[in-house]
Amino acid sequence: MFQNKISNSAKNITEPFRDGVFHAKEAELSSLSREIDDIREYLRGRKDSLAYRISKRAMDVSFSIAVIFFTWPIILSLALYIKKNTNTNPIFKQTRIKTNRRNLSASAYYKISRSDELLIDRRKNNGFFNTPPVNRRNGNSVQRYYSCPETQSIKPDRREHDLLGQPFSFYKFRTMFIDARKRFPELYEYKYSREEISFMKFKIKDDPRVPKWAKWLRESSLDELPNFINVLLGDMSIVGPRPDIPEMIKYYNNGQKIKFNVKPGITGLSQIKGRGNLGFQKTLQYDIEYVKNRSMMLDLKIITQTVISTFMKTGAY
Repeated sequence: MFQNKISNSAKNITEPFRDGVFHAKEAELSSLSREIDDIREYLRGRKDSLAYRISKRAMDVSFSIAVIFFTWPIILSLALYIKKNTNTNPIFKQTRIKTNRRNLSASAYYKISRSDELLIDRRKNNGFFNTPPVNRRNGNSVQRYYSCPETQSIKPDRREHDLLGQPFSFYKFRTMFIDARKRFPELYEYKYSREEISFMKFKIKDDPRVPKWAKWLRESSLDELPNFINVLLGDMSIVGPRPDIPEMIKYYNNGQKIKFNVKPGITGLSQIKGRGNLGFQKTLQYDIEYVKNRSMMLDLKIITQTVISTFMKTGAY
């Protein structure tokens, strides 16, 4: 029964299933395919060399150890200062998104059928996927989409190509009220219209969630010293796209998800081009620019300019 539905869909991709599972339009699926094709073409032409990967990791580890070693008195003092003002753990832990779950090649990532076939949602129709692996490969070698039952929209099958990144624990010094979510629930809804997301700035000047005693920490960027722990753990790099929170990933288009092809960074192009002064879309634009042009020379240039921007407090609030 299930295999027959897949076979029928292959004959006519413009006709959605009529059993209530699919309600997507051909235009939506076609647009998604074009975006993913663009990503595939980029990834085919860009593969980091072994020397670059080793050099970058060596720089990350050595730089992080040096920073922590020379600033440990500052780190300890800040921890005691925050503890005194909050009477709680001075380290704030938050879930952020890093690289893709599968570090695969472009061909493995995007085995997208040119016929744009649809895949029945595995969560509701898993009988076919309980069949032996050989039969599963032979019977379903090109279907790479499913229809989300909640939004009724076409989405890539995450088991085949995951562009949403994986979560990790992001560390920084606490600079907001402990009960900020209860005080300002409207700032944690993360619900934006298409117009709002096109020009919005994620950071807020004079953020009401930041108490007076913590403002200088954010302006000086000292609150980000614990980020170097994430670098040593391998979740982040010194230079890379800034890691985003899970709630904002839904506003990325498929082209912007290229940023998850590399590790997020403590600093990056967006940090030296305006930081908090940049809008959401502009920040993503710089993130993608870095991913496409990354090199050791660019990393060193960004680190140097970051030091200057930090002292000038550009976009830090």
